[in-house]
Amino acid sequence: MICEVSGKRQLMENESENLIRLLDLELTQKRTAWKRAATRHRTLRIIGVFSILIVLAAIFLALFFLFSQANEERASSRPSTISDKAGR
Repeated sequence: MICEVSGKRQLMENESENLIRLLDLELTQKRTAWKRAATRHRTLRIIGVFSILIVLAAIFLALFFLFSQANEERASSRPSTISDKAGR
C-alpha cells in the first residue's frame, strides 16, 4: 500500500510539474504577445505624431508663403501711391 501511495504521489508531482510548465509556457506566450502589441501601439503613436507634425509644418509653410506674398503686394502697391502724391 505504501508503494501505491508513493506512486500516486509521484504521479501527482509529475502532473503538477507538467501543469507548472504549461502555465509558464502560456504566460511566456502571452507576455510575448503583449510586447508585440505594445510595440505596434508605440509605432502607431509615433507615426501619428510625425504625421501631425508634418501637417503642421505644411500649414506653417503655406501661411508663411501667403503672408510673404501679401507683404510683397502691399510693398509694391505703396510706392505707386507715394509717387502719385509726390508728382502732384
